[in-house]
This record gives sequence, C-alpha cells and structure tokens, in this order.
Amino acid sequence: MSLWKYRGKRILSHDDLDPECTDFVYVISYSNRQKYIGKKAVRAVRRKPPLKGKKRNRRIMTNLPFIKYQGSFDGAELLVPVTKEILFQCSQRKAATYLEMELMIENRAVFRPDYCNENIGGTFFANSLDGLIK
Repeated sequence: MSLWKYRGKRILSHDDLDPECTDFVYVISYSNRQKYIGKKAVRAVRRKPPLKGKKRNRRIMTNLPFIKYQGSFDGAELLVPVTKEILFQCSQRKAATYLEMELMIENRAVFRPDYCNENIGGTFFANSLDGLIK
C-alpha cells in the first residue's frame, strides 16, 4: 500500500496534517504510469444540537477517512498506486476546488492519455471540444 506524502513527509493519520486542513489537493501516480489529480475532504464540520440551557448549535470537527483512498474515477480500485502526494492543504473546500481545477487545466489532464482524469468539476469533459472548428 502506497503512503501519502506532503513535502517529503509521510502522512500516516490526521495528526500529520495541519489542524486547520479540511481538504487537500493531490496527485496519485499508478503502476501503469498514469496519474490522477483530485481533491479530498479529510475533515467535516458537523452541527450538533445545543447543550441544555444553551441557544447556539455546537460545531464539531469530524475526521473523514483518507489513508486507503486511491482516487474517485471509474476503475481506480483496479489500479495500484505507486505514489500519493498531497500538493496543497486547504482550510476551505472552495480553495481546494480552485486549485484542483487549475492543476487539471495547467496539465491538460482531461486530454492527455497519461492522466486518468475524465472531467473538470463534473462539467468539462474530454469531448467538450468536439464541436471546435479548426
């Protein structure tokens, strides 16, 4: 099983991430020489009812599993990850979404066969340019 790394440091649990990190942007390299760029939520804020005598809802940070994660595209479970690298840690999902999209566009991940990415933000797919007149 391949381990997560961030700036050369091994990430074995949530304790190895920044305490403010709720999402991260990553790239996974597989044994078939393909890569996958994505984002992963690692913590979520859960709202709980107020304690007796209080009026405000409580906000509890909950850890989400990520250690065994291999990617979210169809067939990810069939590939063997060689490296799993965290590129950015984010305290807001919006930042992670922006960085993930920027990296996919910069690397032309949807159009290159050495990437497993099939869409950008669930909106732009590899065939989005089918109507382009050259």
